[in-house]
Amino acid sequence: MDFGHIREVKEIEIAQIDLRYAHTRIQRPERLCSLSGSIERFGQILPVIVLREGVNSFVLIDGYLRVNAVRRCLRDTVMAEIWECKKEEALVEVLARTHSRKWDLIEEAALIRELHDHSHLSQSKIASLLGRRQGWVSGRLALYHALSEDLLELIREGAISTWAATRVIAPIARAMPEHGKALSENLSKASLSTREMALLYRHYQKANRKQRENIVREPFLFLKALHAREEAAEAKSLKEGLEGKWLRECRVIAHMLRGLRKEVPTLFYSGQSNLERRLLLTAFEESQGQFVKLGKEIRRYDCDDHPGEPTSHHEPLSAGSPHAADQPNPQTLSKHDPTGPPGEVATETATRIPLRGASPHLPGGVQSLSG
Repeated sequence: MDFGHIREVKEIEIAQIDLRYAHTRIQRPERLCSLSGSIERFGQILPVIVLREGVNSFVLIDGYLRVNAVRRCLRDTVMAEIWECKKEEALVEVLARTHSRKWDLIEEAALIRELHDHSHLSQSKIASLLGRRQGWVSGRLALYHALSEDLLELIREGAISTWAATRVIAPIARAMPEHGKALSENLSKASLSTREMALLYRHYQKANRKQRENIVREPFLFLKALHAREEAAEAKSLKEGLEGKWLRECRVIAHMLRGLRKEVPTLFYSGQSNLERRLLLTAFEESQGQFVKLGKEIRRYDCDDHPGEPTSHHEPLSAGSPHAADQPNPQTLSKHDPTGPPGEVATETATRIPLRGASPHLPGGVQSLSG
């Protein structure tokens, strides 16, 4: 297409302008307020772009926010750059001006839809004119057609963001149409940030049916309750201090160890290869080494009379549980019989664990299990 069309800049009456493509723009109240203040102080700096259709008839191609700002300043005229060309040429050139403005995805999609559905340009032709891949064009069209008209209207009004519509509301609406509709209606009353929408969606994914209904019908109340719960947890953590954190993490470790013990009969069986066993035991020894270091650190400081010296009035930390049922069998792993019955439990001693028949050169540069 030839973009060398005539361009004239002059003042024209707003009443002479056809706002034909207003549906392709998103209203932004905060920007409108800021721009109105700027025009009041400094006047209109950048002209809008209009396409001449008659002697005193124009179609607004770009500058919908500026026209609204000028109206808000109670002015009847606007400075405009007048183009005389075909409408599809004007739309393509404005859309291609990515250096002068950042288009929202829905705004891009709406303009591409105008070129495709009303100007009857093929996707490949649009892509060629814009210097884009055809997949980019088809993706924008698919995005536009995937959203309902009600949802598109909420985006245009600035009630919800394109991100919230495409990443949160649309997936919910596809799975549960009534939930998508309820959430759209409630979000139109007040806006949520992207972070809040992402948080709401994560909880919706993990919630049961009743909880989901509460989330979509009372999203603001749900987020308020969630915030209150987080504040309460933070207050509790501050009150408990480092001691509370230590106790919680020790309980987590104990829970994980109980789970690992239950898995021993399944993992350490007679048909297991030496390679598999070495890998498992190497990981165990690395963890065991950290426990030994932790025990030494505690013994250094756990002394009322002589800080920094080992204690003598406490049981050794390596003694573990006083119950015989919780004590490991020192002979089980070092004398493990690979021909024994399946399900035999293999545990670990506190010292080095010899592996009968193990190669001195283990995979990954590991020379020994205790190295």
